[in-house]
Amino acid sequence: MRAAFIILSLILFGNMEAKVVYVATNGHDDATGTIDSPLATLPAAYKKISAGDTICFRGGIYHVTDNQVMKTDKTYAYVFALEKAGTATRRTCIMGYNGERPVFDFSALQLDGQHRFSAFYLGANYLHLRNFDIVGVPVRLKGHTQSECISARKGSHCIIENIAMHDGMAIGYYQTAGSDNLVLNCDAYNNYDDYSEGEYGGNVDGFGIHVQHTTDTGNAIRYCRAWRNSDDGFDLINNLAPVEFDHCWAFYNGFQPTANAEDTTTFQSAGDGNGFKAGGYGMKAGTTKCPEVCPQNYIHHCVAYRNKSQGMYSNHHMGGCRWEYNSSWYNRSNYNMVNRKSDEEAIDVPGYGHILKNNVSYTFTDTSRGGHLTNCNAAQCTIENNTFAPTEAAVSVSAAMFVSTDAATLFAKRDADGNLPEMPFMRAKAGSVLAERQMGWSWESSDDTAVQFPTGRPTSGNPSCHDLQGRCTNSNAKGIAIQNGRKLMVR
Repeated sequence: MRAAFIILSLILFGNMEAKVVYVATNGHDDATGTIDSPLATLPAAYKKISAGDTICFRGGIYHVTDNQVMKTDKTYAYVFALEKAGTATRRTCIMGYNGERPVFDFSALQLDGQHRFSAFYLGANYLHLRNFDIVGVPVRLKGHTQSECISARKGSHCIIENIAMHDGMAIGYYQTAGSDNLVLNCDAYNNYDDYSEGEYGGNVDGFGIHVQHTTDTGNAIRYCRAWRNSDDGFDLINNLAPVEFDHCWAFYNGFQPTANAEDTTTFQSAGDGNGFKAGGYGMKAGTTKCPEVCPQNYIHHCVAYRNKSQGMYSNHHMGGCRWEYNSSWYNRSNYNMVNRKSDEEAIDVPGYGHILKNNVSYTFTDTSRGGHLTNCNAAQCTIENNTFAPTEAAVSVSAAMFVSTDAATLFAKRDADGNLPEMPFMRAKAGSVLAERQMGWSWESSDDTAVQFPTGRPTSGNPSCHDLQGRCTNSNAKGIAIQNGRKLMVR
């Protein structure tokens, strides 16, 4: 017992050495960076921290200008290049002060007009971004180009939590490398690039994971929403390792933004407009990047509503995905399982290898918007307990089976920690056949084969804790703390 106490004391003492540097809209970059003498910009604060430290932003709007760009190459301007890695027990944190909400406005960025913008660049392992908004990220290049609010191009074991990415021209979260990253309680909405390719607005997804190594596994997006993004809500095209979408909502994608982000009546067409695009490698023979074993992505407990194109979409994948406990309504097709025949033959074929269980599809009389299950080879898929054929005892779904079909409920406000209230939209009503057969997004499953929290995500020792003043504690100090969005009492 005595030895254990000494070891624990040493661990806590080490964790307490983490530094917290403060930034405020009324700060100065020649200040000390304490809570009483805050800095003004992230680059100035970044110079003062070491790996495993925290930068904490007070509330307000931070106007990001060209002189704050931290790194460039021939293609990208990495505005905030985060390259100081943390560890599994002490992450490098960029966070909003508890109870306040910082907003980073990138709309003034210009540079030379020859760079794509990566607003927050994840260039190291064990980073944690939490509790702020990213707005106004621009596109200044013509042609088939893009910018990104958060770019994961190197880091693994990172957490992106309670971030809202909106009212800009950029993709929300975009990942091309790294494993075991978790995107949790984030929103991406009202993003539309009307400059690079005119009013089409392609390449502006809410969330996209496109890792280029089969070893980049364990990436998951949980409890996130994507709406009014001019291209797709969630996109896995050219992705070489399996990804999990868990309790996510995709709606109104493929349409231009509206002045009121909660508008449910205005729809002006833009890009592709799929809710969940779960794979695919293009349709040009011999030019794909498909691995020998195509990744089986896992989409579960998700909702796709009134996206311009498909709701749940396999996008010419060359293998099957798992689609379980999802709800889809008023998309061009609610579940479109089309696959590509092979790497050598760029031909669409009815989907093969898919697993579809406990899914709900709801349509109007107009079947041009709302086909239940299309482009699926039932004999080559596992299809069980869905509302649609060829499941035995398919269900004719009606609005009366749901707690709510009011789309306005999809815009529910998150609490200060990023958590959503109980969502009533398409939730199975007690006593309905959907409840009796446990169909749709609101039913939990007992399957434990899904991607779990990223390796190294804290489950004890409170390495990602912060106190009620927003300061990272990184320790087991007694009192009330916030850990991973939940209140924690340490006695």
